[in-house]
Amino acid sequence: MSVRTFAAVLLDLDGTLIDSEPCHVRAHRRFLSSKGLDVPEARLYDNIGKSDARLFQDLMQEHGLSEDVEEWKLAKSEMLMEILRSEGVALRSGARALLEHAWSEGLTCCVVTSSPRAVAALALEAVGLTARLPMRVCFEDSAPRHKPDPHPYALAAQRLGVPIERCLAIEDSLSGIASAHAAGAIVIAVDGHASEADQIAAGAGRVVHCLSELLPLNRQPGATSSFRRTVKK
Repeated sequence: MSVRTFAAVLLDLDGTLIDSEPCHVRAHRRFLSSKGLDVPEARLYDNIGKSDARLFQDLMQEHGLSEDVEEWKLAKSEMLMEILRSEGVALRSGARALLEHAWSEGLTCCVVTSSPRAVAALALEAVGLTARLPMRVCFEDSAPRHKPDPHPYALAAQRLGVPIERCLAIEDSLSGIASAHAAGAIVIAVDGHASEADQIAAGAGRVVHCLSELLPLNRQPGATSSFRRTVKK
């Protein structure tokens, strides 16, 4: 038996790499309020990591509305970008240490997000990572098969030229965890709005509170034994 080490790190963006989920919820509430809809905050947090289209379609059906889903998505994205520009956003605890360590180990890092390209680009610019994280799989890339479908993570591994089994995927949402797990990646969850039990049930091998808890990745034998898989030679 030998321990399989990582060749790439695949990172969800919102709620995993950056602390942007409250920004998304504020954008949703602001937009939906303009439509006369008062949607519980818990429902909006539950939608993070999924496509806004399904949420908007459900709300239109529930409230007897007949409007253009794409226009709603665009309007919400514009509100989100305005919030990011005016308020900024921060990296999650340990994110920079994890990235710097991964790069020092020669690991490729790729963002895998359900956000549109423009939103992802603005968020990464806000935390100074535009140039350091050029590899991204965004909403437009994985359409129409978004998280929890395995396609976004499978596509990321394909673009990197790395076997998905040698990719470490880091997620917070249940849909993202399920997506990465179904694709065949090794999955770690960071604590978020889902319970730890639900994150494990969705496919996470471990749940951490700070991303620096994952260090070192490949450096010391057994250091990551709690979330590596073993393979027979």
